[in-house]
Amino acid sequence: MIVTGIKVNRTRKKVAWGKAGLAFMSVLSLFLILKEPSLSIDYVERGMKLCITTVIPSLFPFMVVSELIVLCGAAEFIGRPLDRLSRALFGVSGEGASALVLGTVCGFPVGTRVALSLFREERISYGELLRLICFSNNPSSAFVISAVGSTLFGSHRFGVALYFITLASSFLVGIGQNILLGRGKGFSQRVTSVAEKKENKGISTFPDAVSSSAFAMLKICAFVVFFSTFTGVFDTLLSSFHLSQTVKAALFSFFELNCGVYAAAGIKDTLAATLVAAFAVGWSGLSVHFQMVGICEGIDLPFRRYFFAKLCQGLINVLLMGVYFRIFRENIVFDAESVGAFLVYDTSLSPLVISVLACFFVCVAVGTFWRIKRR
Repeated sequence: MIVTGIKVNRTRKKVAWGKAGLAFMSVLSLFLILKEPSLSIDYVERGMKLCITTVIPSLFPFMVVSELIVLCGAAEFIGRPLDRLSRALFGVSGEGASALVLGTVCGFPVGTRVALSLFREERISYGELLRLICFSNNPSSAFVISAVGSTLFGSHRFGVALYFITLASSFLVGIGQNILLGRGKGFSQRVTSVAEKKENKGISTFPDAVSSSAFAMLKICAFVVFFSTFTGVFDTLLSSFHLSQTVKAALFSFFELNCGVYAAAGIKDTLAATLVAAFAVGWSGLSVHFQMVGICEGIDLPFRRYFFAKLCQGLINVLLMGVYFRIFRENIVFDAESVGAFLVYDTSLSPLVISVLACFFVCVAVGTFWRIKRR
């Protein structure tokens, strides 16, 4: 009984620390919004424009397709060639490794959503899910190479290097936890005994995929708008302390990826700029992490392991980028100044963006009707 009490007290202390951090952030957010209400409105509008012009068109189709891949059983086909390698390196089955593959191609939070879908379809175990969410949630190649490398830093080569460094750090985190937690005995066993008995959903698979992706997209957009507002008004608070650009960039990177890499591109010292950008991409920011927590609703997961894993990935990114900088220093040349690609948005919408948005809102309507009908 005494031991149980000690465990409960320790658990309560851990929860109390988490609540204290959220309480501080909540009070700070309220203070900043009340201090600069007009500026807060501007940043809310800016965050919504980001969702309309960038987030939904670039992410929603991938979320639907990845969900269909899982529900239709194509994840098993994708992961079959990777089965032995993924079991040896990461302690997960080939189907579990498909979450890493799709997350790498499509960007976050697709990797986490695929892992969750595989778990809900009983294709992977709970232990595999715990492992996968720690290293399968990564930015896409388009974001790192094109947006960060070419647009912000003016160097396609730097973007490519940063992308592969991020993948390497992700793999190292996956291998590291496999070594520390054991080789996945009992974790990487397929749970097909139940999965194969499940009823075939047939044509209902498609509305299930689009409706779940649409509602997950709404959650993601809500986090994007909030953190866009928070980082904007937080910048006004930091301006009164006269902090260096490097410190400000590191602080922004902790909260939000886009603002972090934008601020890093404005650092004059090349080494500092590359290291902060590497940390920002590896850590990915609280905004992305809370998006991941939001889409994991209904599943009891120890998110402390996830946050620790992403922090490790950010630090490994810094170490690997430091080695890369030391070896290829002469080749790291940034030809363009920061253009504010993530803070200034074009209000005009292309036909493709309009089509994706129309499809998204139709999917939300269909998903709402589908859920009401099921009840």
